Amino acid sequence: DSRHPVPDAAKQPQNITEPPPCLQYHDTLLTFPMFFLEIFDNEEYDCRTPEDWLALGNAEGSPGRKPIPAKALLPADDETPSGEIPPLRCSWHVVGVLDYSKEKCQYLVQKVHQSTRQADENENPNKKHTKGMSPLVAGSKYWVPRIRLLFSAEDPLVFVERIQFALRYRENTEALIFYQLSVDCMPIWPGAPSLSTVSLEHMKRLALSAPGLSLEKCIEDLEKEIKLEYDRTMNSMIFEKVVMSHPEEFPHITLPQKDSECVPQTGRTIGLVHICLHLSCSMWSHVHNLSPDLFFLSRLRSSSSF
Repeated sequence: DSRHPVPDAAKQPQNITEPPPCLQYHDTLLTFPMFFLEIFDNEEYDCRTPEDWLALGNAEGSPGRKPIPAKALLPADDETPSGEIPPLRCSWHVVGVLDYSKEKCQYLVQKVHQSTRQADENENPNKKHTKGMSPLVAGSKYWVPRIRLLFSAEDPLVFVERIQFALRYRENTEALIFYQLSVDCMPIWPGAPSLSTVSLEHMKRLALSAPGLSLEKCIEDLEKEIKLEYDRTMNSMIFEKVVMSHPEEFPHITLPQKDSECVPQTGRTIGLVHICLHLSCSMWSHVHNLSPDLFFLSRLRSSSSF
């Protein structure tokens, strides 16, 4: 598929049950992902819809739908009931896809075992066998998500890239959650800078003057929220500075990447126009007997062609 570049990975899907090194809290603690991998699955990697996959089992002249050959990541033994939390020991098994559930967003698969010819002849003495082929025996059924199912008709390299994408997405998400929880658990230092009263009053004045908003009843709660967010921002700055200064003491902390700000190409031109309008408002607002803000807004609307 030309939409997805081919990664330098093995052609066969790897065992994805091993937890990635996303959150190494401590060397003595066992790490394990907080979320199931299917939450971070990217359906853009799929070349067919569930209906199209099931349609591959329809054959002319056949009364029913045949199982679609695939491989699924299933429990190593059949003791775990279908639909429960996957066990730690899983492996890839040859399966046949039987159905799809839109409510669960999962496929119903059935294990396929290769039995010995002697055992099959003892159970079915009248059954004819094809030379050179081992008979197949149906096993247990399971509901599995798409990320744990590799169809034989799809590109295994694209499937490996799909798993890698989900693993990276989960790793970044869990690292960000751990960072946010670390900042939330920090106490507020009394010596840290606090939000000035002048800035708070300025924000209140702007919020209360906005047309169509009635904030008088919740103004106290908004003030507490603003102060809390300001203190949290101060804590995050302190936390990031400490982590960057002593990375050897915080190997389990991954700081979030800062998005680079993109400056618009027309920003300087628009800024000069607005500055000129604002200067002209200061002079002409007295002539028209309007406040500078109202006069500026009226001129700004008329300057939309800029």
